[in-house]
Parts: sequence; C-alpha cells; structure tokens
Amino acid sequence: MCRPFPTLIAGLVLAACATNPRATIASDADLAIRNVTVVDVTTGRTLANRDVLLKGDRIVDVATAGRTRLPAGARTIDGRGAFVIPGLWDMHAHLFMQFDPIRQQLPLFTAFGVTGIRVMNTPMLSGALARYRDVAAQIDTGALTGPRILSIGSWSVNGAAGVPNTMPQYYKTATEEEGRQLARHIKTAGYDFIKIYNGIPRAGYLGLTSEARLLGLPFAGHEPAAMSALELSNAGQRSIEHSRIFLFNCWPGADSMRKRLLTIPPTVQRQRMVDEYSPASCAEVFGTFARNKTYITPTHVTRKMDAFADDDAYRADARVRYIPMRQQMGWYTDANGMVASDPSPAGRKSFMDFYTKGLQLTNAAYRAGVPVMLGTDAGDSFVIPGASVHDELGELVKAGLSPAEALRAATLSGAEFLGRTSEFGSVQPGRVADLVLLDANPLADIANTRKIRTVIRGGRVFGRAALDSMLASVESTTQVDAQSALWIASVSGDTAAITRALARGARIDSIDGIGNRRPLNYAAAGNRAAAVRALLARGANINLTNNTGFTPAHHAVEGGAVEALGVLLAAGADLTIPARGVTPMETARRLNHPRILSLLQETGRTR
Repeated sequence: MCRPFPTLIAGLVLAACATNPRATIASDADLAIRNVTVVDVTTGRTLANRDVLLKGDRIVDVATAGRTRLPAGARTIDGRGAFVIPGLWDMHAHLFMQFDPIRQQLPLFTAFGVTGIRVMNTPMLSGALARYRDVAAQIDTGALTGPRILSIGSWSVNGAAGVPNTMPQYYKTATEEEGRQLARHIKTAGYDFIKIYNGIPRAGYLGLTSEARLLGLPFAGHEPAAMSALELSNAGQRSIEHSRIFLFNCWPGADSMRKRLLTIPPTVQRQRMVDEYSPASCAEVFGTFARNKTYITPTHVTRKMDAFADDDAYRADARVRYIPMRQQMGWYTDANGMVASDPSPAGRKSFMDFYTKGLQLTNAAYRAGVPVMLGTDAGDSFVIPGASVHDELGELVKAGLSPAEALRAATLSGAEFLGRTSEFGSVQPGRVADLVLLDANPLADIANTRKIRTVIRGGRVFGRAALDSMLASVESTTQVDAQSALWIASVSGDTAAITRALARGARIDSIDGIGNRRPLNYAAAGNRAAAVRALLARGANINLTNNTGFTPAHHAVEGGAVEALGVLLAAGADLTIPARGVTPMETARRLNHPRILSLLQETGRTR
C-alpha cells in the first residue's frame, strides 16, 4: 500500500508505486494467456508466471502474471503448467498441388504447431505461382487453415533437365547470357527467390546469379555439381540446403568430383567423403559461410531416410496414414531404390556413416558461426509435413545443438533470414501472435515440442480438440480402398497389410493403372521377399505380365532385388519371357549385376 510522504521524496515514491508488482494495469487486449511460462528463444531462458496479452493478430504485452485487467468480454486461456514458444517455421517445405494440399498438407502443418513455411519451388507450369499466391492470401485472411506462406521459390533451375522444348531456350541456362535472361524472367514473373538445383551449368549459374544480384532477387537451394561451396557463398547464395554440402567439399577428391574425373563406384565415393573428411578444408568453408552469412538448412531427416531405408520399424511410421496413396507408394519405391542401389553391408554402412557424419558437421559449422535454420524438405520421402519439424529438432539436438539452440533454429533464425524479426520469431510485444503452447519445457527436452496443447495462428486459437479434429480430417481424405491398400502393402513389404487388403476384397493380380504393375511386380521390384512369399502363397500368378510385358522376374532383375528374385526362382519364375523383346536373363547380363548373376549361376539359370 502506498501512503503520502513529504514532497521531497514524493517523486521517488510515485516511481516505486508505478513499479509495484501488485499494481493493476488496464489493457485493451482481447485475449490473454494467463500464468504461462514464456520461452525466450533469444536468450535460451524461460520467464515464469507471465501473462501474454493479444489484441487481434498481435502480441501487445508480456506482463507479470496478475497485473493486467482486461476489458469485459476478453477471452482468457489458462496457461498454468504450460510453456509458450513462437510458432515453428519450416524453411524448406514443398506443397504438392496434385495431392490436395488444402485438405491434406496445410492442416498438417498447423496441427503440429508449424505457423510458417518457405516453399522451396513451384512447378514450371503456367499459372502455378498465381495459385500458390491465392492459397497464401486465403490463409492470411483465415479462409483456409494453414501456415503462413512466407516465401515462394521458382521452379528448380537445373540446366536442361526437365525443361520442355516448348520453353524458351534461356530456361536451360547453358550460357551466362541465358542465365541472365532467366533471372530477369523470374524477377518479372514475381517469384520471391530463385531455386538453384544440382544440374545448372557453371556458366549459367554465374550469369543467373550475377543478374539476380543486380535485380535484388535472392537465390537459394542446392549446390550445383560444377560449383564449390566457397564459390556459392561468395556469389551471394542466401542459403544452401542439406548439410551434405560439407561432405561434398571437405575431402581430397572434391575438386575431381566437380570436374567429373572420378570413376569410382558411388558407395566407395560416399565412404571416402566420410573417411577422408578434412577439418582444415571445412574450416575455410565454415569461415566463408559465417562471414557471408550463408545459411545452412541441414534437413537431416532426408539423410536419415537414406540410412534407414531398409529398417522396417522406420518404414512403419504410423504418421504415413496422413499421406495420400500415390505419395506413399512413391516413398516406399524411393526407399526400396535407395537400398537396391547397394544392398551390401558396405553400401548400407556408407549411407549410415554419411548421415551420422552430416550431423557432426552441422554442429561444427554452427560452432564456427555458420547460421543454421530448420527445414525438413517436407513432402520428400518419409518427411511428414508439420510432424517432421519435430523430428528435425531432435536431429539438431542429436547433432550437438542444445535444445535452446535447436528451437532458435526453428523460430528466430528463419525470421532473421527473411529480415522479419520485428514481426516474427519471438514472444514479444509487437510481434504477430503466432504461438504454440506446450505441456512441458522444450529447453529441458526438445521432444517436449511434440506435447502441443494449443496453437495460435494470427490470434486464431486452435485447442487440442480442434487440432485432433484436423488430424482426423486429413486422415479421412487419405484413406484408400482395398485394391489401393494392396498395392501400397506390396510396395512397402507389409505382409499383414497384404492379408488385410485381400480380406477386404482386393484382387491379388490387379494391375495399377498408373504404376502399370501388379502387386507381385511391386513386391519383386522393391526386393520385399516376405511380401513376394505372401503373395505367392495366396495365389499370385508368378509369370503374369504387366501392360508392357514385364513379369515380376523382370522387375526383380532390373532392381537388383536378389532376395526377391531368389524366391521367384524357387517358385518357378520363367526367365525366357520377353518384355519389349528382352528377357530377364538378357537384362541380367546387360546390367552385369554381380549378385544377380551369381544367384543365376548358383541356380543354373544362366543359359
């Protein structure tokens, strides 16, 4: 209680009264999160017993709990026991318009606390950018539920690859002048940045980026095969995606690899990058990135897929139920191909070593001052939109960042990259009210970011029930019929799912009109031997062809699927049936796959 004092000290007392924590301050906020702990991502500390006050879509105050009086009708959220963080950002995401992103991908981001994304590329189609802009505008107005689309990249500029002949010649960026022309075109078209990809020629990259700098048009993305990391950073590339760039550049064979002088097998090259890694070489790369403020977006979840592609537990991710059937099939096919590229112990070890070394190098880069921001490659194989942000947070901590550092990479770092820290990235007055309430402290355990109680996007509140409803709605749009379930189960190798699909009425020899494969062909191509056995046991026709004449044996040989081929051979597969005039036997000889040929020799089937 403040009482009158002599005039001499009245000013001091008034100041004391003004700072009295028991004093009540009126606010015109229309929403308050009461008694919450604020996670300060700037300092990596927590601020207990706070009221976070919102008006419309902005934070107006972060005050000591209980000091603020709200107007009648204002809403309150009980924040006791909760921790509030800024909305999470995924700075390397993809939206696939062919998979109904409005009902599937966008709600997933919100349901998992992701309030902002950078869309890394747009299809090279007329009207594609306009459609993305329209979706972004509808999200901003609240007409659609989803994360803010913060920045939209061009299509992947990849040299001549993927460029139809109907497009102007300069799209292929074969020369510096063509690169300059393309930069001007992308600027005029209204993209936020140029997406760089692996195959752009050196001359095209230099012309493109030189013109882009003059135009004030950012460029970001992959490392072109013909360029070094130092050249990219010095050219002004804003961000480089995937931490594999350090392995590509920090071993003695890096220059020869760029000049395409190496003739060693991919497994040997991959392992050499790990085993011959040079800290001295990377010190120069790290220093240059730090000096130029070249951001790295590690996307460790993508390299984890490479390493765990043969792990049945990894492939059985329950969250795949949120993914459309065609996308699921693509993911399993990708994982099968990753294993088939070299299924030997040495091959699998090289992928695992590459993944774990990449984790170490992200930490080394971060300690050297390289700015790191979180991105996932959302939509890539086994990278679940929204959910994989939490996976990547775990990967960053596994790499050696503290939970506070990882959380900063998923919030404030992206805002710094885009130059929007006055609006986003922290829980402070004046910032946009994009917030996530957690039931446990993420600084104690980064896995606690998964314990989401409430998501607030622009002042719009989604409680746990609403978030669960979103997830259920997404799942309902991705449910498949029995026949599609059989194709997916055959690709993935899930024998229990095969049994369930057949029990639901799926036809065992049905052909997928898009993939042009029967279930047995899918299982054989992916080297899913157990699935091949299960299908054969249920009556699948072993020598039935698809619409282009391929039998399951053809697909097994083409995919280097030794185990699956062994099952087919034991069951009587005919290797003399031609597809497009070529038999599986002739294909085996042409590909000269040593393990396939060895199997054929063992079974006496080489003639």
